[in-house]
Amino acid sequence: MKNYLWLHLLGLVILVLVSTYVVLTHPLNLGLDLKGGIQFLLQPKFEVAFKREYETLAREIESSLSQEGFQVLEVKAYPDRVEVEFLEEKELPQIKEKIKNLNPNLIFEEKTGLLVVKFTQAYAESLKDSIVNQSIEIVRSRIDKLGVTQPVVSKAGKNRILVELPGFLDVERAKNIIGSTASLELRLVVDSAPSKEALETKLTKDTEILPSREGTEWFLLDKIPVITGQDLKTAYVGVDQFGQPAVNFELKSESAKKFEEFTEKNIGKRLAIVLDEKVVSAPVIRSKISDRGQITGNFTAQEAQDLALILRTGSLPAPLEFLEEKVVGPSLGRDAIQQGIKAGIVSSILLFLLLIFRYKTAGITANLSILLNVLLLLASMALLGATLTLPGIAGIILNMGIAVDSNVLIFERVREELRLGNTTAKAIELGFKRTLSAVWDTHVTLLVASVILFQFGSGPVKGFATTLALGTLASFISNVYYAKVFLELLYKLRVLKI
Repeated sequence: MKNYLWLHLLGLVILVLVSTYVVLTHPLNLGLDLKGGIQFLLQPKFEVAFKREYETLAREIESSLSQEGFQVLEVKAYPDRVEVEFLEEKELPQIKEKIKNLNPNLIFEEKTGLLVVKFTQAYAESLKDSIVNQSIEIVRSRIDKLGVTQPVVSKAGKNRILVELPGFLDVERAKNIIGSTASLELRLVVDSAPSKEALETKLTKDTEILPSREGTEWFLLDKIPVITGQDLKTAYVGVDQFGQPAVNFELKSESAKKFEEFTEKNIGKRLAIVLDEKVVSAPVIRSKISDRGQITGNFTAQEAQDLALILRTGSLPAPLEFLEEKVVGPSLGRDAIQQGIKAGIVSSILLFLLLIFRYKTAGITANLSILLNVLLLLASMALLGATLTLPGIAGIILNMGIAVDSNVLIFERVREELRLGNTTAKAIELGFKRTLSAVWDTHVTLLVASVILFQFGSGPVKGFATTLALGTLASFISNVYYAKVFLELLYKLRVLKI
């Protein structure tokens, strides 16, 4: 037998030792179905985001047309369009051109004395994609700061978001942190009253009526905020003048200068701190304020901490709607692990016995290859930080069965070569050589299938695809390459029977 066999065996020993070390020192991350936790399926409320986009567009149109001196009666924003009322029909081409310069992704509908402005379908779809992607990044940032181990925040379908929080079971807190838009705005108070009706007579196109956080007072506010959440540099927990939890914030330098000028001009007036369309407080501006402020509102310590976290990570582009929620208790996860281990042990024993019964000592080499396959799979998952799920355990068991297929194919070919009169060494060489193309095709097909499942699947499907892909790679190393080494070793020791 060639001397290279001992080099392969040395490489095998090193591979086993390294893999065992990785498995022992890098515990596998357990998925939601094994560790317990919370799962949400979310979808942004696109109509709210589009309404804001059209309101912004309406303000830009009104400002631009006013500067150019066009005869425009009114510019109104709706959730799905902007309407421009004009006087002179002859000015319509210039008005359209001016509006088109603001945003080229617009279409127009003309009526008598009225121009309807809408986003193109392609631009609307791109806005939706942007909203979903931005929401995913913000939600992921919030969850990371929450300290959840191996959370899953991914796109589900075209416009939905899947969130999995392994080991986290506080549903209400999770929903508050994930779903809070955190749309912070500082707006000038025009008037206030105990009821909404008392302010409706004073309502104009430039003002808006919002309730207090407790619902006991209503405020008439300027629509355009002085400061928004985008102007914040940081936010952190503090205490107010009465020793109660509050949230302190600092502004970016350019925003601080703007805020300083505003407060200096409006000393004696009230400034509303608006969070998610509710006024949490409306203090009187006593003096010029520069780059710092405080949000008070009878917060608990936990509420203040969560609000500071949300403000630091930024506001969502649109509110998130909770379509589904699922809570998996840790006991269910333990039961799943125990059942998975039992299924794995039973299936492994039956598989090992069958291989030994069918292929005698060659069956032992197949069993060693399978054990090596599982060890390499677990080590690669641990090293890559992959998450083990219940379907992932099923994938491991399935991978063991698939790995046997390669051994069976090789052993049967070796037997055939022996029947043709070849020596054992020659039969082993030809058996592996002549089955390699079929084995290669099988492994490549499995690898491609697992990549497709991972790309287009979500949650449990991704867990299954991960173990299938890594198991396929490990199978080729253990059940093809080292299976031949094991057979040659038994032959050299004169104990090979097949």
